[in-house]
Amino acid sequence: MTSYRYIFGSLRTESIIAEIPLFGTYMDLELNVGGRFDGSFQLDQTGIDNQTLIDATIPGRCFVAVERDNAPVWVGFIWSRTYQSQSKTFQLYAQSFEKYPQSELLRSSYNNTADQLEVFKDLWTTMQAVEGRNMNINVPAVAPATVAKTITGEPEDFKYYGELMSSLSDTSDGFDWTIDVAKSGSFYIKTIRLGYPTLGTTVGALTFEYPGSVLNYYATESMSVAGTHVYTLGTGEGSTMISSEYVNQDLIDAGWPRWDVTASRKDIENQDNLDSFAIQEGLIRRAPMMILKPTMKGDKVPTFGSFGLGDACKLIIKDPRFPTGKTFQTRITKWSLQPQSDQNTDEFSLIFAGDEE
Repeated sequence: MTSYRYIFGSLRTESIIAEIPLFGTYMDLELNVGGRFDGSFQLDQTGIDNQTLIDATIPGRCFVAVERDNAPVWVGFIWSRTYQSQSKTFQLYAQSFEKYPQSELLRSSYNNTADQLEVFKDLWTTMQAVEGRNMNINVPAVAPATVAKTITGEPEDFKYYGELMSSLSDTSDGFDWTIDVAKSGSFYIKTIRLGYPTLGTTVGALTFEYPGSVLNYYATESMSVAGTHVYTLGTGEGSTMISSEYVNQDLIDAGWPRWDVTASRKDIENQDNLDSFAIQEGLIRRAPMMILKPTMKGDKVPTFGSFGLGDACKLIIKDPRFPTGKTFQTRITKWSLQPQSDQNTDEFSLIFAGDEE
């Protein structure tokens, strides 16, 4: 049976305050984005006083680390909590450390032209050098050579570090990144992992099959954020706003009607950067978008923990929806994990990005 531990501590000192049994837990993690965590606990527990429970879960002051079979799989900061008086229950919501730069403003002039991974690393180092901002995120000493980019910012712009970081990673010539967690003694070691152009294995040694290792899957095809003509909107308003267009011309040539869709990137001020990002948006939002979300049990092969974000894999499906069989050469871009209290093992879901083989 899979076991879980939920450890809470101080963000500034990293000291452990309490281990709290939780119920109704859920967590996820996504490349370049980070993830969330939900969980609940009750007051008046045996063996732990109420004040300790309250002090260990203060939003903005405390962290939560999730250990699965004694190995850390998720760590982040408490963002909010809600107390329900009749049930004496606290509901917690946390965010992973990838989201921390979204709440930190650039308050000094910044101008850096270098390899984009070096600029990205320097943004993290500069941010954490400010008093009160050091989350002890380890920045790698060495990164692969990619492409040179320029990032500038002034205090009067009131830009968040997260905006500047995203303007580097989330373009057509950008890169993947995430924060890995490990444990050393009683401390959780958080380290940025970078990959250009992508993270993870490049050969799809992992194979997921339905029927087989996949218990269930959802294949969602939607036009809600897809189109034949994709317009990416940058900084400015009205006549001063910069924009870039990407046309999936092969769809028009094949007889599709025209569908327009916009994607907002107000943090991008440079037209060349916007044009680069628009290529990526145009391909992602190609009509109709299909998102595949399979669900597996945590103890089925490939087991949870045997793969990482960005890893290449194959998804093979043969059922009434795909009667002749479909093979998707894809990558794992997001996982979600939901411990089950009434089953012998937990379940996890994956979000795949890729193309039909």
